[in-house]
Amino acid sequence: MSSQQRLPARHCRGNGYDRGTEGVVPMPGSISDIQGDIFYIENRAPYIMDSGHVHGHVELNYLLGCSATYIVNGREQRIPENRLAIFWANMPHRLVALVEKSQGQGTLYNLYIPLPEFLQWPLMEQLRQEVMTGSIVLAKPDHDYLFMRLSRWYGDFQSDHPELKEIILGELSLLLKRISFQGWDHPETVSSSDHDEESPAETDQASSHPGSGRLKGAHHVSTMIHFIGENLHQPISTADVAAHLGLHKNYTTNLFTSVMGISIKQYLQFQRLQKAQLLLMDSERPIADIGYACGFSSLSRFYEAFQRYFGMPPGQFRKKL
Repeated sequence: MSSQQRLPARHCRGNGYDRGTEGVVPMPGSISDIQGDIFYIENRAPYIMDSGHVHGHVELNYLLGCSATYIVNGREQRIPENRLAIFWANMPHRLVALVEKSQGQGTLYNLYIPLPEFLQWPLMEQLRQEVMTGSIVLAKPDHDYLFMRLSRWYGDFQSDHPELKEIILGELSLLLKRISFQGWDHPETVSSSDHDEESPAETDQASSHPGSGRLKGAHHVSTMIHFIGENLHQPISTADVAAHLGLHKNYTTNLFTSVMGISIKQYLQFQRLQKAQLLLMDSERPIADIGYACGFSSLSRFYEAFQRYFGMPPGQFRKKL
């Protein structure tokens, strides 16, 4: 299974790169490894990142003894301590500030869940769609339970037994199913004192149920996402995605929408904008070059889409960050 594989990778640290986090690849200026098929857990001190990076996993962060400010999907968001944060790491993300209770005493658990695993887990569709469309989800406070589980998972993962890794993934699936049931928050709804407000997700969950089409087609959708990620610079269409998999166009469209909650066309534009914001943040390339490199057919289409999604033109976005 893919969880048994190990690949060397690098995280941005200081002015250079620090080898150490396997299966996670910082990519200033490009989007690759979108499949995110390596399961990994680490426990380390958090650090400020010089630039944004992306990878194909669904990432879980848990901060102990500190809180942190991230830029995720072009927005500053504060992650409090002792709250499990869940987000799709294909969104350009970067840790930009730390507030530690004691100097150098903060700790961060990182769990990198392969995208195919996440897509087939029996979660409520609203939770899955929020994660896959750029939101950070915060689990309800439950420190004793979560710290116990994280400590156990990290210890089991270090043993390097494939069977234990399978058990960890199964237990993670149940944890996220629990979060689906209990409700969740977002960083913008949590005050600095970490008093909870009612999650808007809680009012609506009963109407969302995982579909059998999602379970059956998770592997196909993961392959579609991989293909799209490798071809963002080209004018690909839904028909191209279907042809790559050897599936009927209508079946491909319906399957993708049932799993992801958005159409292939919407997802394509969404990913092109993610790649554009990463290039704007971490390179000095001219804006026109970035638009064409991200697959937009004209500069006006790029500006229009970027303004609509981020609420400002690309040049202003670059200056802001």
